[in-house]
Amino acid sequence: MRARRCPLFGTSLIEAVVALAVMAFGMLAVVGVQSTLRLNADVAKQRSEAVRIAQEAMEAARAFAVIDNPVDGQSAYDDIDRIDAQTVSGYTTNTSFSLTREVDTRQAPDRKEIRIRVDWTDRSGEAQGVELNSIVAANDPRVSLLLTARPNGIPERQPLGRNPGIPRQAVPVGPGISAFKPPSPDGQVVWVFNETNGQIVGVCNTVVTGQAELTGADVSNCSANASGLLLSGFVRFATDMVDTTTGLLRQPTAADAENPLSKALNLEVMLTLTSTGHASPDHACFAEAPSSASTTRTDVPYFCAIFFNTSVVPVWSGISTLMPLAFLFDLPPDYVPWALADDADDATASRYRVCRYTPATSDAQSIPNWQHPRNYSNVTVLPPLVNQNFLVIRAGDDVRPFTCPTDTAADPAAGDFVNSNTLVHQPAP
Repeated sequence: MRARRCPLFGTSLIEAVVALAVMAFGMLAVVGVQSTLRLNADVAKQRSEAVRIAQEAMEAARAFAVIDNPVDGQSAYDDIDRIDAQTVSGYTTNTSFSLTREVDTRQAPDRKEIRIRVDWTDRSGEAQGVELNSIVAANDPRVSLLLTARPNGIPERQPLGRNPGIPRQAVPVGPGISAFKPPSPDGQVVWVFNETNGQIVGVCNTVVTGQAELTGADVSNCSANASGLLLSGFVRFATDMVDTTTGLLRQPTAADAENPLSKALNLEVMLTLTSTGHASPDHACFAEAPSSASTTRTDVPYFCAIFFNTSVVPVWSGISTLMPLAFLFDLPPDYVPWALADDADDATASRYRVCRYTPATSDAQSIPNWQHPRNYSNVTVLPPLVNQNFLVIRAGDDVRPFTCPTDTAADPAAGDFVNSNTLVHQPAP
């Protein structure tokens, strides 16, 4: 009788070895993934730090205080230059960073093209790097102060949603109209302006004493009884410029013209028209000049209205001039009314010369009306002529005649923000 066989159960050695091999390959893959993830995370952290280093270096280049000639530890635009590879410290990481800055200087406009690169070696020994590129313009940071500076004279931009040529003191008195009281002798004259185009559309006389008190009722009978255009500006004075060495009068400079602080004189503004089609009277000019010798004011605002027949298109031509007036009150014992020089060669220190603020370099140069030519030609309703300013200086020092100060075009990059150029206006050149 044959013996009966029993079935065998369990795992053979070969099967166990195969299973272990499969597990080993899987574990190796997991370890590889973890190693790669760790390396990538490390590189990401290093790259983030490198970008921050490059950004800090770029902002440091932009943070200059002046264009040139720095003082007291200031940084200057002219000092932005190449930086050879240098190690950056202060970062807690497992590598070291090297920063390099390349600078290319360009012109027209002046600028510097900056390229900043940060290099390092990651944990695997592979070279890594980031690069930032930017342009830094040669703009003086002080230009930004102009955004908060109060403008001289009548601003080009005004609130209230009206034409910027309307005097800022004018008050709204009705739909689309504003009223303004020029400095007339009796204080009763009122001009009514169209707020859209700045044209004078009415002239009134009212007993209201204050500008702010004007209402629509005060101008109800004169809001459409005239047609006129405005001419306005300021008269400034640079009449006591003294040489600190000799104590004698000196020639005014462009800097004096930019910020003249001498006391104002009494005067009137005259307007001589060469155009036709005007109403009668053809114009009215009022200057807010001091009548007392003890004044502390340094400027005289003036306002002229040129009137037209309502049937003609408002266009005018002509010339404005200053007429000296004597002070009426608080006169010192040696007071002498001011007078204009006879001609360009007159060097009399007790006489004066009138200069005209303008960017023109000569009267022969053709410029638009708003840039203050000697003779206005075909002035139309848009825009009203504002900031037509004058500068009064001494005729001379009794030896040499003084000339009107000249200046060059503004150059903010060099710290020059104003063109205070003038040309002689009176006596006529």
